[in-house]
Amino acid sequence: MSPPRLTGALRSFSTVSKQDDLKQDIYDLKGSLHEKSHADGLTWQKIVQFFTQHLEKKDQPVATLELKNILQAAKQISRRLY
Repeated sequence: MSPPRLTGALRSFSTVSKQDDLKQDIYDLKGSLHEKSHADGLTWQKIVQFFTQHLEKKDQPVATLELKNILQAAKQISRRLY
C-alpha cells in the first residue's frame, strides 16, 4: 500500500500564498464584542447596582472604591487603544 499524497492537503491548509488581513479580523472581533455587550445589556449602572444589592453595608465602601479603580483603569486602557 502506498502512502497518502500530501500535496493536496498542503495546498489546502497552507497559508503561504494567502494574505491575511489581520486589521480586518481585529475590527470584526471588536464589532462582535460590541454587539454582544449591547445584546447582554450590561452597563456600568447595572454593575454598581449588582454590587450594592448583593453586598453587606459594611463591605460596600470597599467595593465602591474598587469599582472606581476599575473604572479608572478602563478609561486609561480605552485612551491607549484609541
